[in-house]
Formats: sequence, C-alpha cells, structure tokens
Amino acid sequence: MNRSFAHTFFIFFILLFFVQCKSKHELPAGDPGNGGLFLPGDFEAVVVADSVGPARHIAVNENGDIYVKLRYSKPGMGGNLALRDSTGDGKVDIIKRFGEYSNQGSLSNAMRIHNGYLYFASELVIYRNKLTPGKLVPESNMEVVLTDDHPHGSHWHITKPLSFDDQGNMYVPFGTPSNSCQDLDNKPAGIPGVPGRDPCPELEQHGGIWKFDASKTGLTQKDGKRFATGIRSVVAMDWNPDDKNLYVVMHGRDDLHLLWPEKFSPWQSAVLPAEEFQRVKEGDDFGWPYC
Repeated sequence: MNRSFAHTFFIFFILLFFVQCKSKHELPAGDPGNGGLFLPGDFEAVVVADSVGPARHIAVNENGDIYVKLRYSKPGMGGNLALRDSTGDGKVDIIKRFGEYSNQGSLSNAMRIHNGYLYFASELVIYRNKLTPGKLVPESNMEVVLTDDHPHGSHWHITKPLSFDDQGNMYVPFGTPSNSCQDLDNKPAGIPGVPGRDPCPELEQHGGIWKFDASKTGLTQKDGKRFATGIRSVVAMDWNPDDKNLYVVMHGRDDLHLLWPEKFSPWQSAVLPAEEFQRVKEGDDFGWPYC
C-alpha cells in the first residue's frame, strides 16, 4: 500500500474493532456501512474515533484504554493520544494528548504495552512511561530506552517499531538510508543510473533487526546483537508467543515512477514492489539489496 494513502486512511478511519456476528452479544454492533469499509463474510466494524490525526501504531490496555502513536509530536501537546470509552458503547468519549519529544522528521511510530510500561518512539529515540492503574494518561517521567546515535541526519528509514519476546528480549529494526545501496557519498540519493554497491556497507549497522535486553534503558545499537539482516525498512513487527517467532512487514524500495517515469506508472509505483510479510528467525538474511 502506498504509505501516503495509508496515513490518510488512518486519519479518517482509525481504531476499528472488527467483530463477527456471533460475538454481537459481547461487542457493539457494527456501524451502518461499516464506516465505509468493505469487509468479508460476517465481519463488522465500529469507528471508535475518527479525525484524530495521522496515526501510525496503536496499543490497547487490558482495561480497554487505547494508546495511539501519532506521526509527529507538536510542541506543548505531545505525539501520543490516550483514548477511553467511559460509557461502554464502543465509542471513545475521552481523548488526551501527551508525550512531548523532539522530531527528526514526521515518521514517528511504535506503540507497545509491556510489563506495565507504555513504549513509543520518535524517529531516533524509544521512550517509555510507567502506566498507573486506573489512570488514562501516564503520570511518570518519560525514560529513554534506546537512542539511534548514527550520524545519518535525515536518513530515510529511521522509524522504530519494537516488539518483545517472552525471554526478556526487545527487538528494534535499523532501516537503510537508500533504496538499493546506491553510492550516496558521491551522488544524490536515488538518481537513475547510480549503481548499488556490492558488498553493501550499509548492512554493517542498518538493514536489519537488533536484539536487546528488555530490562535495560539508555541503550544504543552497540548494546544489542544483530538478530537478522537484509531487511530494508520494517514498518510493523510483533512476536508470536504461540510459535515463538518474530514477524515483520518489510517495505521494499520505492519511488519507481519518480526515478523512471517512462517505465512505471504512478499506480505501479504505489504497489510495486509489494510489502513482504516475513517470519524472522535469528541469523536470517532476507537478501536486501541483492539476492
């Protein structure tokens, strides 16, 4: 899916609960027209909240409170939303904004609840707040869990989704600063005809997932271990406790129409290459930028 389209989509239809008809006695009935979505079979959708802004990731607490990672933090307002349905009708009636931090662009993401902490990230820093039972907005001070200390400036793929396994480990991707390892030192990024470098030096510290001790804070990349490589840009990630594996969605190269308009239409550029859903095991190499 084209990323700009995806962000626009979330602005209007954010936080959707999908319910099958057999569960109607437990959850509210779907909205008329399912909020404008086309759904399969007996599934329905409830628009819990809309027009909240460009959302990236969400997490739901055990009591039903919803936490949303927005695309960027606004000064004096923060980059996160806390939402609560206090009436039980399936519609959010309390919305609070919190979590102020510095932006390095507009691609902040990650929202995760783990061991009583709420984790979220700017482009280069992962933060956490201790959740207070019964309180919608965390009252604790923000802690810095991990800092991406590479001198890459406006490096393209610096989002920090994160996940935790059941063995005390935290997983964080470090995306690549190019489409296919072009020689960015000597040519502007992405100019047609600029060859990719082989072997690719970006893979030493980028293009993969690193594993960290989840009990520690103040981390940098050197405190972790490379878990897998050959992965250009992770946009979503989660640990499956049933099969004990990490799963990610990887965004491949883009800008095909921008670089070669005579070869790729805007539509082809939006859908090619397709995002890949990957099961990632320790030591895996998914081949970016060459197979």
